[in-house]
Amino acid sequence: MLPQLALLAAIVVGVSFAGLVRRRDPGQRGYVFVVAAVLMLNLAALVQADRFLSVVAISLVVLVVVLPWVLDVLVRICFSRDRLALAVRLAGWRVMLMPGAGLSRQQGILHGLAVLERGGVDDALSYFRGRVHEAEDETELRVLHEQIVSMLLYGQRWTEGIAHYEARFPPGYAAQRPPLALGLLRAYGEAGKLERAAGLLRSIEERLGHDPRAAGVVSQARLTFLAYAGVTQTVDAALTEERRRRLGLSAASGALFRGIALSRAGCPDEAQSELARVEGLAKARDGRVVMASRQAIDELPGETTELPDELSQYAGKVAERLEGFLTATPTLRRMGPLRVTPMLLAALVLGHLALLALDGGGPGLLRMGGASAQLVGAGSWGRIVTGLLTQTDPIGLLLAAYGIWLGAPLVERLYGAGRLLVVSLGAGAAGLAVAALTAPDPIAVLDGTSVLATGVVMAALWVVLLPRTNLPGRTRRVLALPLVLVLVGIGISVPRELGLLLNPAGLVVAAAIGIAAIGLAPPRGRRAGGLRGLAVVLAIGALGSVGMVAVEDARAQVRQPQREVKLDGLVLTVPSQLAPQPEEGADDERPWPRMRGLYDALAQRAGDRVQVLVAPAPAEDAPSALLRLDPDLSHEYDEADVPAPAEWTEVYERAAGEDAADALRTTIMRRNGQDVAVVIERTMGTGPDAPVLVLYAAPPQALGHAPVLYADVLAHARPATAP
Repeated sequence: MLPQLALLAAIVVGVSFAGLVRRRDPGQRGYVFVVAAVLMLNLAALVQADRFLSVVAISLVVLVVVLPWVLDVLVRICFSRDRLALAVRLAGWRVMLMPGAGLSRQQGILHGLAVLERGGVDDALSYFRGRVHEAEDETELRVLHEQIVSMLLYGQRWTEGIAHYEARFPPGYAAQRPPLALGLLRAYGEAGKLERAAGLLRSIEERLGHDPRAAGVVSQARLTFLAYAGVTQTVDAALTEERRRRLGLSAASGALFRGIALSRAGCPDEAQSELARVEGLAKARDGRVVMASRQAIDELPGETTELPDELSQYAGKVAERLEGFLTATPTLRRMGPLRVTPMLLAALVLGHLALLALDGGGPGLLRMGGASAQLVGAGSWGRIVTGLLTQTDPIGLLLAAYGIWLGAPLVERLYGAGRLLVVSLGAGAAGLAVAALTAPDPIAVLDGTSVLATGVVMAALWVVLLPRTNLPGRTRRVLALPLVLVLVGIGISVPRELGLLLNPAGLVVAAAIGIAAIGLAPPRGRRAGGLRGLAVVLAIGALGSVGMVAVEDARAQVRQPQREVKLDGLVLTVPSQLAPQPEEGADDERPWPRMRGLYDALAQRAGDRVQVLVAPAPAEDAPSALLRLDPDLSHEYDEADVPAPAEWTEVYERAAGEDAADALRTTIMRRNGQDVAVVIERTMGTGPDAPVLVLYAAPPQALGHAPVLYADVLAHARPATAP
């Protein structure tokens, strides 16, 4: 698992480094060097396959990249819920974990916001004004004065805020700071200074109007100006349910803008009625909107706002531009909550948790719907769907989940939930079917989660590359790199020593279907409708597949067909899941050894080790078979003779006879005081040189995952010379 975790860490830090280099923020130059050093350490650990370096590199990625990102998300959540003091504390931890990122100045600003939460606007103003007297750097002074203006606007002290801004900043400065610009526009509107509001709006449009990423901010600025100008028709048209969401406004904010527009248009009764609706529409995050609506009700103007001819003409042009934006917004964009994306992520996580809770080893993996060439070839076609959600390797699960988290929202937002179902379930099922039909190992469980993620990631990458999606160039570059890295990670991170099989043919088919679903069918139109129908069929088929797999006895199918193999003078009748293990040595990932003999590939897929070995006949008071085969193990393991597990003994006696269990020797092997493995020995004969057949299961509970299979192997073994 460690090499796969190191690879995942390298992907994460590589994406972070690329983003930092692309932003070229001079204030974060020191942090860029820190991340670059961590990236180089990760690459060195991967190349040298050094465990110590890998552990150090992974730990540094968690501390320097992952935790700061998590803390940043938590800080944003705290701000959205007005938990400013907690946000400041979390941001302080983030500063400590990002050396050289230039966040100390930001921490001072956040502390001022915490003062605002505790003591109100006046205390926050005193804090920032005190910082102004202490500051010497011009950039810091500018930021502090911005905060003073913001505090005044936050307290709805419009005239003071305007005066402080105009005394310290040039007229168009606010256009560089969208939040400040929107607040200042509202201040100009409340103060009745629409000419200055128009000048600020012109600056915003000139600076940000050609940037697609700022389209929402520019449109909100236009809507704010039009509301205070009393252009009710355009404001109403812009605040329909779909358009309001497109502008990023809550229902309460929409009612506030309507009320303001009606009050400026000389309709006080209608304005009061609309403003009164704000409290009923408000959510937890709309506290400031409610306060603004109350103030607007108290200060309803009694007269219509009269615009000079030039300003009236400008307002008409602004209304046309706002309407043009709302009409021409790409029809591919589908606002609203994601549906299929969280369902896919939840299904992956729940499937893995169910496997852990079942704790059934390899057979448990099959009961949960794992797909193998043998089962699919026997007619269990439902497994090409259920197999997409079975993953015992946590790093493979993380890679698949990361790929879906990156790519699925892009596909669903732009092309809809139906298209995402096609590129996930459709591409994944087709890829898994091809992988099963062409698999070189019939028993190995196929890695369906990687096939599923490949279809989604490839579709998202194709969305990024297609010119018709109309994404900004910077957005394309930001999205393309992590998607490519995830594809590379999926291709080279397969832990084949765990018996996992990732067939390249399946990945190619899944990738091709993901590309075709995006590239051959437009977002809308007749062919898109056909894909939606296919998505419905896939959803119904997925439910049917779960039902089919639920009633199957996969363990019985896997035990057949049986074959005879010779192992050191003994003939064993074994199923196909028991394969030769020619290599000896310590297991890299588990505290138990590998021995030459047969091993259970299906159990290996679930992280267990079950082996069938042949050991020499023991002398009197000899240690257990594993220590006889490798005496060096005695330095690491202790052992004790114990009775065979009752459940396994019952099955063995039914197969070999009631007295057969008396001829067995059962030993528990311990390492550092923990039970590591159980060893069951059956002496094959009566002479002093009679070989000993050994069943070795680690951890001990692995013996109970398939007791019938293991009991049959031991019970029906015979010497090669026997008839």
